Amino acid sequence: MQYKRKIKKKNKKVRNATPLKYNGIQFKSKLELYCYKKLKEAKLLFQYEENKFELMPSFTFENDSYELFKRKGVRTFGLQRPLIRSINYTPDFVGTYAFNPEIIGWIIETKGNPNDAFPLRWKLFKYYIYRNDLLLDLYMPRNQKQVDEVIEIIKSKNEGLLQRKKGK
Repeated sequence: MQYKRKIKKKNKKVRNATPLKYNGIQFKSKLELYCYKKLKEAKLLFQYEENKFELMPSFTFENDSYELFKRKGVRTFGLQRPLIRSINYTPDFVGTYAFNPEIIGWIIETKGNPNDAFPLRWKLFKYYIYRNDLLLDLYMPRNQKQVDEVIEIIKSKNEGLLQRKKGK
């Protein structure tokens, strides 16, 4: 059985975001750019969208699975044994705290308006961190005021690590 009805879908990757280019870097939103500028201003060490985490590896589903799929542009219902794609997550900003770069780090994920798929991916990412015993602090500011608060928290933790290093 074939279905020829075409369904238009909106791009749900980023909602209400304005892509901007700054210093040769393409940012997905104004909030990302704001965070980037504030991190630079605070002289914190970080990377922008350079780290990718594989939350679930790809695999081939060997059992029977009858579902809708596209074949030559036509939606068809039938038996599928497709290769299931991996689930990956690339955080916006990844950085390290002073004097402890190999052990403790932080991730900032700027989210003004998350799409409907993001909460599940975020939960899977937290599970990935838990399962792999990673010492990462997570921050998800949703506006400029929260970005400022996050940067102050990171700076405060940096100063605490510096004080402990000097005290030893």
